[in-house]
Amino acid sequence: MVYSTVVRSAIPKRIPTIKFRKGGGNGISSASEGFLAASAAATKTSAGNQNATISRPTIEDWQLPRRYWRKELDDKEIEYINRGGPE
Repeated sequence: MVYSTVVRSAIPKRIPTIKFRKGGGNGISSASEGFLAASAAATKTSAGNQNATISRPTIEDWQLPRRYWRKELDDKEIEYINRGGPE
């Protein structure tokens, strides 16, 4: 118990080395802020109405625009995959 306390006090607080162009430098990224806000809102709504669910439409592969489709595999690529990689 005492050892873990000593180790924690000896190790300085981790400071991220990645610098982002936008956003605050307060240690909480905008994605985490959004997640925290969404989870807080979900907690409030779930406390008020526990049977409410959010349903969003599912986009199938065939509904995507052509530019988002997977590219077709040619015979060389199929052979490469089937043999397990380079020779």
